Amino acid sequence: MHGTTVVPEEAIHYTLDSNDELWVQVIPSEHAKCVRCWHHRADVGSHAEHPQLCGRCVENVVGDGEQRRFA
Repeated sequence: MHGTTVVPEEAIHYTLDSNDELWVQVIPSEHAKCVRCWHHRADVGSHAEHPQLCGRCVENVVGDGEQRRFA
């Protein structure tokens, strides 16, 4: 390990086949989950007409839709 790293007590340590090391800690999202895309986003519930959708999904459902660079 290089430098000083603070590792939470709850983190799980893994050593990969490449001998790289990582620590993983899973914490629940603070944001609600959009019922359409299932992403946890801060803007879920901020659209009165679609209270269960995130802003991205509202734009895709009732707006012009997002501009995608890839399919």
